[in-house]
Amino acid sequence: MAQTDAQKLFLGTVALAAGASCIALAPIMVKLSPLGPQASAFWRLTFALPLLALWAYLEAKPQENDGKRTALPIGLLALAGLLFAGDLATWHAGIVRTSAANATFLSNLTPIVVVAVTWLTTRALPTKAYWIAVVIALVGSLLLSGGAPATNPERLAGDGLSALTSIWYGLYLITIARMRSQWGAGTIMFFSSGFAMLFCLVVTIVSDEPLLPPATGQSFIEQWWPLLVLGVLAQVAGQGLLAVGFGMVPTHIASVLILLQPVLVGFLGWAWLHESLTPVQMMGGALVLVGVWLARRAG
Repeated sequence: MAQTDAQKLFLGTVALAAGASCIALAPIMVKLSPLGPQASAFWRLTFALPLLALWAYLEAKPQENDGKRTALPIGLLALAGLLFAGDLATWHAGIVRTSAANATFLSNLTPIVVVAVTWLTTRALPTKAYWIAVVIALVGSLLLSGGAPATNPERLAGDGLSALTSIWYGLYLITIARMRSQWGAGTIMFFSSGFAMLFCLVVTIVSDEPLLPPATGQSFIEQWWPLLVLGVLAQVAGQGLLAVGFGMVPTHIASVLILLQPVLVGFLGWAWLHESLTPVQMMGGALVLVGVWLARRAG
């Protein structure tokens, strides 16, 4: 039975919310990782690839158009891998130089990037209801980050890298959404993550970070569990569910829905890393939820 537009929007919203919840673990795991930020990005993708390969294998073959199978878009998949590798390189580097909430807020300015690129390519702009939702959600994210994420000199480098991430990530999401009209999420995630892994390996080598943690006498699980969580939950479940959602929800709406991440990261940073969470930040989290709800209605 074919799904209605309302059903697709609902299921896509659920997928995006679940994906954002899984990705919210990423900043915490990077801070707990026994390796540097670039090596952590490489292993995140390496551990994800076997499960993504299984997903791509079990997934239905590429959707058919007029009875003909479309060719694998290697160029777009490589571009998606490059963009995601750039996203991870700047985001992971930013995470270890600023607070988890700051890094996630600044790296999730993606609605602005998505709308800007959409306007440049189609000259189409969203409705007023959408802009109201974006403003409310971004104001909430700003309050959640502490109100002035770039004024602390000690965090300025991390904040700048995190802001750069929003450009990489916005372009990555647009590329994924473009391919989702013809290809399944598992196939896209497997190939794009494979390309991203190769790019991240180069970045790790250039950064002169060790690829293996130091010998401490700990078991494999004790040392590697943050990287396993990054690969399985953040990459396979988190980014995979985002890819599913971006095939069902308009890109500009979906880019607002994933702003759930700063709320979840702020809470996890408070609960797990003992980062402060003031009443103002809690109010910011509530505003993000309101903005996400309004964006969902605008869809």
